[in-house]
Amino acid sequence: MPQSGCRARLVYADCAPAASLFRRMIRLRKYLLPEGGKFYKANLHCHTTISDGDLTDKELKKAYKEQGYSVVAFTDHDICVSHHELTDKDFVALTAYEADISNWIVDDSNFVRCYHFNCYATTDGDGYSTVPKPGYGSIDAINDYISRLRDAGYIVCYNHPNWSLQTFEDYGGLKGLFAMEIFNYSAMLDGIDANHEMPYDALLRGGNRLFCVATDDNHNRSPFSHPLCDSFGGFTMIKTDSLSYGSIIESLTKGDFYASMGPEIHSLYTEDGNLCIKCSGVRSIHMTTGGRRTEVARVHDGETLSEARFYIDPKDVYVRVQITDNSGRRANTNAYFIDEIL
Repeated sequence: MPQSGCRARLVYADCAPAASLFRRMIRLRKYLLPEGGKFYKANLHCHTTISDGDLTDKELKKAYKEQGYSVVAFTDHDICVSHHELTDKDFVALTAYEADISNWIVDDSNFVRCYHFNCYATTDGDGYSTVPKPGYGSIDAINDYISRLRDAGYIVCYNHPNWSLQTFEDYGGLKGLFAMEIFNYSAMLDGIDANHEMPYDALLRGGNRLFCVATDDNHNRSPFSHPLCDSFGGFTMIKTDSLSYGSIIESLTKGDFYASMGPEIHSLYTEDGNLCIKCSGVRSIHMTTGGRRTEVARVHDGETLSEARFYIDPKDVYVRVQITDNSGRRANTNAYFIDEIL
């Protein structure tokens, strides 16, 4: 299964028969987020009373639909339960589970290092079960586990490395992931650094081609009205032609989505050797690359901008964009590798 896959559409800005080949070539536009389709709001990390959440799956569906979500992945710990009966014309329940591989060599659980992986079933149905887990120590055993998960019909996401107390020594050698969490709302409310851009870039710079998601990881210990409620803070916007299980999974595997805490990305494309983004009003738009070179568009406090155009150097290896609004909330695109977009 492709690990990078930006679905690209080619559009000529000037396709008149008389246009010169040169003019057509320099105006070539390639959409990184699909031009067509519709964005659907998703929470891809969620716990219910089946494991350690305080609300049932039906209660969570109702609450998330009321907040404008169309997709929820129910990722209870180490148990895979299909919730396909919750799927309707306005809502898709993804079959999934969160696997926990912990290093129990310490007595105090506050110091236990762990791998947490969200495993998303690629088809709807009741035939999925958990895959036997290895111990904590060997990265080769962890990668073999990821491979076995994929063989069993899952796509695998690496979760909250900071909350897991992991360092590059733990995650730097991971292979076969489709994505990792670049933001985890529950971890932020725990007072832990929930911004995982550094691990994401470390994996990318190590040769991995994977996407990034933002999630809630909600357990709902606090009511929805409470400031410590861990729902509705991190989400993934998936763009697809229709709201169905298959189309959502297809868009996830292709990377047709972005991660957000609030800001919206309307379009993302390359044109004439530049990376172009249009978005909701934000304070800054920042392009990160595989090296030290960056480009930034930024305005004064209280002002906003809603688009930017950045030069792509063929030596950049990859590019990705972060937008930040005046409240400090961010949205992140996936990373796009230069050999695929130019």
